[in-house]
Amino acid sequence: MIVFQVDKQLESGEYFLNENKKSEKKWQEKQEKQTEKTIEKKRMRDASFVPPEEPVQSSNNSNKYEEGKKDLTELTQSLKSKTKELKKQKKTQEKVNAEEYIAVTSGDKSSKKKSKVVRD
Repeated sequence: MIVFQVDKQLESGEYFLNENKKSEKKWQEKQEKQTEKTIEKKRMRDASFVPPEEPVQSSNNSNKYEEGKKDLTELTQSLKSKTKELKKQKKTQEKVNAEEYIAVTSGDKSSKKKSKVVRD
């Protein structure tokens, strides 16, 4: 048996409602669908912002972390000691007087300057 639109309206009582009530009911149904769609869209947008789960760290990973931390502290200590040594070397180099190492052949230092010859 074929059920027509009018038969459905007669069963639900919509057939006898006036136009205002029919339009209000349609508007209400439309609003419900719209709110459902907005909720679904919001859920989809929020799903993209969920951070990924971090893996659970085992005891092996923590040991590696501790070893890496020790290595890092050793490295920093060695770098600090090297910088101190370099600073000491620079200080000693600054104190050295270069004139002490220059050999002077004659007791008289001539301050004569050679004149430049201008050629045309």
